[in-house]
Amino acid sequence: MILGIDMGASSSKWALFSGGEPTARGVYAPLSGHLYTPEARGRMTEGLAGIRAAMPTPPSAVVVGVTGLQRDLAPLIEAMLSDTFGLPVAALHVTDDMHLAHAAHFPGGGGTLVYAGTGSMAYHRTAAGKVLRAGGHGFLIDDAGGAFWQGRQGLKAALRGLDEGQAESRLAAGLFGAIGSRHWPDIRAHVYGEGRAALARLAPAVYAAAVDGDPEAQEIQRRAGAELARLGRAVLNRSGSHEVALCGGSFNPLVRAAFVAQIGDTLTVLPGAEPLLGALALAPGPPESRNV
Repeated sequence: MILGIDMGASSSKWALFSGGEPTARGVYAPLSGHLYTPEARGRMTEGLAGIRAAMPTPPSAVVVGVTGLQRDLAPLIEAMLSDTFGLPVAALHVTDDMHLAHAAHFPGGGGTLVYAGTGSMAYHRTAAGKVLRAGGHGFLIDDAGGAFWQGRQGLKAALRGLDEGQAESRLAAGLFGAIGSRHWPDIRAHVYGEGRAALARLAPAVYAAAVDGDPEAQEIQRRAGAELARLGRAVLNRSGSHEVALCGGSFNPLVRAAFVAQIGDTLTVLPGAEPLLGALALAPGPPESRNV
């Protein structure tokens, strides 16, 4: 029984695998590797206990992909896992969330993964463990193409239209509907009260407006795909890889189409895979015992 946990900025997903197939799964609150304060460590302890309580049976191995993982804090997370699940450290594997997702698409290494969730990154890992990456610099610096970026671009366009007295566009109507108000004090409280997650949650409204024909929303989707293709090319050119996989909730059909149009036809774009499947490739023990 292999437990995979994918800790992210929006939520933490888990799945219990038996014989290579999921037998149980669930979603928990966001968890991350930023364990610098007692409060943050308390949330991690509480989160792991919540996941354990939701499982129908205990695991024999645990693989965790942690967003924002600092390698010097990996032993602390291992100790928390050991205490929570009653397993020795030898039965645990703690890594970052990108490694987990990459292993789901390229179990033996190689290939380049372009990820677009709340943020964005391109990631390549060789069979020997050498990592090449681009992006992942956080929303204050870049993260172009991800959900935060899409939501921010959409809301910026909507508010500029409001400032200029323009008729309300499909994009603006969708975003104001998602927020629950078109009045600036309410919008300000929503965005600045909840931070980047509030803007990331607006990305589906931008996509819906694009599907509905809004030209500004369509341009945001096109630019998102172009930005993500730029990340992919940065790593593909350095790695020499010719295979690329796309992962993350921000890769909606329009963004994916724009990415493929930008990346060129000399590469093989693989089907997406659930990041939690990376637990099967990374779990301690011989591969033949995991049905990888």
